[in-house]
Amino acid sequence: MARKNYKQVDSRNVPAFLQQGAAIIDVRRSDEWRSTGIVAGSHLLTFFDDYGSCQPEEWLRQLDQLVPVEQPLLLI
Repeated sequence: MARKNYKQVDSRNVPAFLQQGAAIIDVRRSDEWRSTGIVAGSHLLTFFDDYGSCQPEEWLRQLDQLVPVEQPLLLI
């Protein structure tokens, strides 16, 4: 089943989404995690590699293993 209903969320609204059970998916690269830190409780699932390449189908497969399709999620 495909994920849908995308929208941009202001950081002030994040706590409300978390209270509703949203998962946090951090799509940044490992160098970015080291530079700025990791959000507590987030799933680390890099989208782009160090060369700017991505494999969307593989990334979505991994996302589906981490978070059920019906569960809301926040992407960082």
